[in-house]
Amino acid sequence: MTLLNVDAAIPSQTWALVRLLSYLGKSIALDEARALLSPPSLRSEDTSTKPPFDCALSSLQVLGLVQVDADQQELSLAGPTKNLASSDDLETYTRILRHAVLKADYNKELGADNDATGPRDLSRALAWFLVHDPMEKPIDWVAAQQLLDEKDGKDRRLLKADVLPLFANDTRWPRFGYWATALGLAAAPVIRTEGRGPLVPDCTLAVKQTVLELWQPAQRVNAVEALQVLREHLPVLPGGAHSLAVGIPSPGDSVAGTALSFALLRGHDEKWLRLEHDDDARKILLLHDPERPASPRPVSDITILEPTDG
Repeated sequence: MTLLNVDAAIPSQTWALVRLLSYLGKSIALDEARALLSPPSLRSEDTSTKPPFDCALSSLQVLGLVQVDADQQELSLAGPTKNLASSDDLETYTRILRHAVLKADYNKELGADNDATGPRDLSRALAWFLVHDPMEKPIDWVAAQQLLDEKDGKDRRLLKADVLPLFANDTRWPRFGYWATALGLAAAPVIRTEGRGPLVPDCTLAVKQTVLELWQPAQRVNAVEALQVLREHLPVLPGGAHSLAVGIPSPGDSVAGTALSFALLRGHDEKWLRLEHDDDARKILLLHDPERPASPRPVSDITILEPTDG
């Protein structure tokens, strides 16, 4: 089972199953769960494709988020999904799902080959995608193919040859879009753009959720230390473990890549964090600022603010 294949679920399908189990607050017979989430009106007569319920079940089992009792054939939540306080808490589920996808145990030797087991294919694609600048033209299927073209694609030199191709066919690109946006590591263009599934490497949502999960309001952290922690929790960022594993060079221990810079600058503008600069600070983080592209913006500290939008 791999997350970008057609026999895997898309995130909304996994949420439907987790939400049902969270609402019930107990295990449920597998056949009963299938009947509740696959009423006759939603069933397809096409027997060549795997039903959405089975796709969701398999994907969640791969990520360790649900379990099936082999003897009693009962389905229940597993691991961190057991802690969902409400069946409407999509934000917490988003964090849980992102942690599961990026978990080191599921992404061992990510750069050794292009084995797509579990979330490995998605992790490689995310690492490649987040190298790009959110202020540049959105990337669609055609642009992705051009960037990764075997002969003259400029991104091929960033990646180890063993991990290619990232997208074996065009059915994987839209599935990548579903997962990347659901995990808060991509966004649809603000202005409608032509092309097949255009995406912006905007990781603001994932960064915001991670920042507010790690630090308390009014807490002040050194910006370089914050960069290291964010890379540990979001290892597909440039400089993170997954990104390095597939061959992407780090921008530096005190340099945020363009995608993370964009997210932090948005956080400052949206007032869920404040970027500060002390000329006497020993550690300075350099951000790529589109308003001054030739001169990185120095940041010494980040102060966490109470989010105003809930």
